[in-house]
Amino acid sequence: MTDRRKPRLDLAKVRVIGPPETVARVVDAITNAIPSADPSKPYPSRHNSGHVRVYLEVAPE
Repeated sequence: MTDRRKPRLDLAKVRVIGPPETVARVVDAITNAIPSADPSKPYPSRHNSGHVRVYLEVAPE
């Protein structure tokens, strides 16, 4: 059986890219301000080898 959940229309998708320490601080700030924010694990940046990218799904509270 296929899971056919309706997509949530109240989500914003946010991508944070930068040095790992900066991205971690920004993600912490977002998740502290909006506890429902759901961050991904850090992925290597495709454009800068010293940077990472994190994706978050954020819904208004």
